[in-house]
Amino acid sequence: MLLRFAASAAFAAAGGIFGFAFAEKLRREQKLCVLVGHLLRRTAFLVGYRCDDVYAVCAELRRDSELSALTFLQSLPQEFESGADFRICWKNAVRSEGFAAEEEDILLRLGNIIGRSDGESQLDSIRWLERTLSVTEKQRGEAYLRKGRLYRSVGLLFGVMVGILVI
Repeated sequence: MLLRFAASAAFAAAGGIFGFAFAEKLRREQKLCVLVGHLLRRTAFLVGYRCDDVYAVCAELRRDSELSALTFLQSLPQEFESGADFRICWKNAVRSEGFAAEEEDILLRLGNIIGRSDGESQLDSIRWLERTLSVTEKQRGEAYLRKGRLYRSVGLLFGVMVGILVI
Protein backbone atom coordinates (compact mmCIF):
# COMPACT_ATOMS: atom_id res chain seq x y z
CA MET A 1 0.00 0.00 0.00
CA LEU A 2 2.85 2.39 0.83
CA LEU A 3 4.35 1.66 -2.58
CA ARG A 4 1.10 2.71 -4.26
CA PHE A 5 1.07 6.01 -2.37
CA ALA A 6 4.66 6.65 -3.37
CA ALA A 7 3.84 5.86 -7.01
CA SER A 8 0.78 8.09 -6.79
CA ALA A 9 2.87 11.00 -5.50
CA ALA A 10 5.47 10.38 -8.22
CA PHE A 11 2.82 10.51 -10.97
CA ALA A 12 1.34 13.69 -9.54
CA ALA A 13 4.78 15.28 -9.42
CA ALA A 14 5.59 14.14 -12.96
CA GLY A 15 2.34 15.59 -14.26
CA GLY A 16 3.10 18.88 -12.54
CA ILE A 17 6.61 18.93 -13.98
CA PHE A 18 5.32 18.36 -17.51
CA GLY A 19 2.70 21.09 -17.11
CA PHE A 20 5.23 23.57 -15.78
CA ALA A 21 7.68 22.65 -18.56
CA PHE A 22 5.13 23.43 -21.27
CA ALA A 23 4.24 26.72 -19.55
CA GLU A 24 7.93 27.58 -19.33
CA LYS A 25 8.29 27.00 -23.08
CA LEU A 26 5.57 29.59 -23.68
CA ARG A 27 7.30 32.03 -21.32
CA ARG A 28 10.63 31.59 -23.15
CA GLU A 29 8.92 32.27 -26.49
CA GLN A 30 7.41 35.44 -25.05
CA LYS A 31 10.76 36.61 -23.68
CA LEU A 32 12.45 35.88 -27.00
CA CYS A 33 9.87 38.00 -28.80
CA VAL A 34 10.55 40.89 -26.42
CA LEU A 35 14.28 40.43 -27.00
CA VAL A 36 13.88 40.56 -30.78
CA GLY A 37 11.90 43.78 -30.30
CA HIS A 38 14.82 45.24 -28.36
CA LEU A 39 17.15 44.14 -31.16
CA LEU A 40 14.99 45.95 -33.72
CA ARG A 41 14.86 49.15 -31.68
CA ARG A 42 18.62 49.08 -31.09
CA THR A 43 19.29 48.45 -34.77
CA ALA A 44 16.95 51.29 -35.75
CA PHE A 45 18.92 53.63 -33.51
CA LEU A 46 22.26 52.49 -34.89
CA VAL A 47 21.19 52.73 -38.52
CA GLY A 48 18.88 55.74 -38.37
CA TYR A 49 20.60 58.05 -35.95
CA ARG A 50 24.24 56.99 -35.85
CA CYS A 51 24.33 56.01 -39.54
CA ASP A 52 26.43 52.92 -38.79
CA ASP A 53 27.22 50.40 -41.52
CA VAL A 54 26.28 46.74 -41.13
CA TYR A 55 29.57 45.73 -39.54
CA ALA A 56 29.45 48.52 -36.97
CA VAL A 57 25.84 47.56 -36.22
CA CYS A 58 26.85 43.93 -35.67
CA ALA A 59 29.72 44.96 -33.40
CA GLU A 60 27.43 47.18 -31.31
CA LEU A 61 24.72 44.53 -31.08
CA ARG A 62 27.30 41.99 -29.99
CA ARG A 63 28.45 44.31 -27.18
CA ASP A 64 24.90 44.95 -25.92
CA SER A 65 24.54 42.92 -22.71
CA GLU A 66 20.75 42.83 -22.99
CA LEU A 67 21.08 40.93 -26.26
CA SER A 68 23.50 38.32 -24.96
CA ALA A 69 20.78 35.64 -25.14
CA LEU A 70 20.72 36.07 -28.92
CA THR A 71 23.82 34.01 -29.49
CA PHE A 72 23.60 34.21 -33.27
CA LEU A 73 24.98 37.75 -33.01
CA GLN A 74 28.33 36.33 -31.92
CA SER A 75 28.79 34.53 -35.24
CA LEU A 76 28.21 37.61 -37.39
CA PRO A 77 31.20 39.24 -39.09
CA GLN A 78 32.63 42.35 -37.43
CA GLU A 79 34.44 43.71 -40.43
CA PHE A 80 34.37 43.42 -44.18
CA GLU A 81 35.99 40.31 -45.62
CA SER A 82 36.58 39.89 -49.31
CA GLY A 83 34.32 37.24 -50.79
CA ALA A 84 32.05 37.02 -47.73
CA ASP A 85 28.40 37.93 -48.25
CA PHE A 86 26.94 39.58 -45.14
CA ARG A 87 23.37 38.52 -46.00
CA ILE A 88 24.34 34.86 -46.22
CA CYS A 89 26.27 35.08 -42.93
CA TRP A 90 23.23 36.68 -41.25
CA LYS A 91 20.84 34.10 -42.71
CA ASN A 92 23.00 31.14 -41.64
CA ALA A 93 23.47 32.58 -38.15
CA VAL A 94 19.73 33.15 -37.64
CA ARG A 95 18.74 29.75 -39.01
CA SER A 96 21.25 27.97 -36.78
CA GLU A 97 19.45 29.23 -33.66
CA GLY A 98 16.14 27.45 -34.21
CA PHE A 99 13.85 30.44 -33.57
CA ALA A 100 10.08 30.21 -33.85
CA ALA A 101 8.85 30.88 -37.38
CA GLU A 102 7.60 34.43 -36.75
CA GLU A 103 10.78 35.62 -35.06
CA GLU A 104 12.99 33.90 -37.62
CA ASP A 105 11.10 35.56 -40.45
CA ILE A 106 11.48 39.00 -38.86
CA LEU A 107 15.18 38.47 -38.20
CA LEU A 108 15.78 37.26 -41.76
CA ARG A 109 13.98 40.33 -43.10
CA LEU A 110 16.09 42.54 -40.85
CA GLY A 111 19.23 40.97 -42.30
CA ASN A 112 18.01 41.86 -45.78
CA ILE A 113 17.15 45.44 -44.77
CA ILE A 114 20.26 46.70 -43.04
CA GLY A 115 22.88 48.07 -45.37
CA ARG A 116 20.69 47.93 -48.48
CA SER A 117 19.75 51.56 -48.96
CA ASP A 118 19.85 54.96 -47.31
CA GLY A 119 19.35 55.29 -43.56
CA GLU A 120 15.82 56.68 -43.76
CA SER A 121 14.56 53.79 -45.92
CA GLN A 122 16.20 51.28 -43.60
CA LEU A 123 14.64 53.02 -40.61
CA ASP A 124 11.17 52.93 -42.19
CA SER A 125 11.55 49.22 -42.94
CA ILE A 126 12.75 48.46 -39.42
CA ARG A 127 9.80 50.37 -37.96
CA TRP A 128 7.49 48.26 -40.13
CA LEU A 129 9.17 45.14 -38.72
CA GLU A 130 8.63 46.51 -35.20
CA ARG A 131 4.90 46.92 -35.86
CA THR A 132 4.76 43.38 -37.25
CA LEU A 133 6.59 42.05 -34.22
CA SER A 134 4.32 43.90 -31.80
CA VAL A 135 1.38 41.84 -33.07
CA THR A 136 3.36 38.63 -32.50
CA GLU A 137 4.50 39.88 -29.09
CA LYS A 138 0.90 40.54 -28.06
CA GLN A 139 -0.12 37.05 -29.21
CA ARG A 140 2.75 35.44 -27.29
CA GLY A 141 1.81 37.34 -24.13
CA GLU A 142 -1.83 36.33 -24.38
CA ALA A 143 -0.89 32.72 -25.10
CA TYR A 144 1.35 32.61 -22.04
CA LEU A 145 -1.31 34.08 -19.79
CA ARG A 146 -4.06 31.84 -21.11
CA LYS A 147 -2.29 28.60 -21.93
CA GLY A 148 0.43 28.78 -19.29
CA ARG A 149 -2.05 28.50 -16.45
CA LEU A 150 -3.92 25.81 -18.37
CA TYR A 151 -0.77 23.72 -18.92
CA ARG A 152 0.24 23.94 -15.27
CA SER A 153 -3.24 23.02 -14.03
CA VAL A 154 -3.88 20.24 -16.52
CA GLY A 155 -0.43 18.73 -15.99
CA LEU A 156 -0.87 18.61 -12.25
CA LEU A 157 -4.47 17.38 -12.44
CA PHE A 158 -3.56 14.68 -14.94
CA GLY A 159 -0.73 13.55 -12.68
CA VAL A 160 -3.09 13.45 -9.69
CA MET A 161 -5.67 11.53 -11.74
CA VAL A 162 -3.12 8.87 -12.71
CA GLY A 163 -1.97 8.78 -9.10
CA ILE A 164 -5.51 8.11 -7.93
CA LEU A 165 -5.88 5.36 -10.49
CA VAL A 166 -2.72 3.72 -9.16
CA ILE A 167 -4.12 3.68 -5.63
